[in-house]
Amino acid sequence: MRTFYVTDIHGNFNAFTSLLEHVNFEPAKDRLIIGGDMINRGLKSADVLHWIKERSRSYPDNIHIIVGNHEEMMIWFMKEISPMWMEFGGEETIKSFKDKYGSEKAWDIAEEYAAWFETLPLLYEDEYGIYVHAGIDIHQGKDRQPRNILWMNNRELSIIDNLELTDWSNHKYIFRGHNPQSNVQPAGRFINCDLGSSVFADNSAALALVEVTERRYYKCTMDGDITLHEIVGMR
Repeated sequence: MRTFYVTDIHGNFNAFTSLLEHVNFEPAKDRLIIGGDMINRGLKSADVLHWIKERSRSYPDNIHIIVGNHEEMMIWFMKEISPMWMEFGGEETIKSFKDKYGSEKAWDIAEEYAAWFETLPLLYEDEYGIYVHAGIDIHQGKDRQPRNILWMNNRELSIIDNLELTDWSNHKYIFRGHNPQSNVQPAGRFINCDLGSSVFADNSAALALVEVTERRYYKCTMDGDITLHEIVGMR
């Protein structure tokens, strides 16, 4: 079984589906882990969510979805806990719902998705690795992670004791997104996989589809160009 990880799609439906088509992804045979931040900033968040949710229903053993902090912001907005979602891409996301479902249905369907987000896990683990959105808490078990790990940044991860982290992860790599950069690359046991889709300027933004079992990734630019790269430094 091939295993892929993709994170921080941010409404970039075209790059997401182009990558899957490029590798001839077959949901009945391949495993796909979605690392959160499916929505906001890009133009087609509703399409991204529809594709992912429908496939995960049809292939629950092969498609696994992790919640991200942008989904968390949408949950907070719908529950009237915080309005910050609108500052970080909520308007674009609601527009995509209106474009896909019509203005009358858009908010109701968006609320249904927000309720679905609450059911999504914070972490997924298989025989090859551990997959999260942003970070982990080594002082808690994998099934008892606190929700604040959705917001952890590189600095917070860099101060985690490496020996304790290796023991916690059972020597597995931890694949994450959240902090965009130019290449998929390791930082200790963490593999940073966010390439700034819909965040960086168009000439540098990209989306990565990481083929975990082969330690390589496919990079799709906002222009649709796809290239294959090794993950340098991953042992």
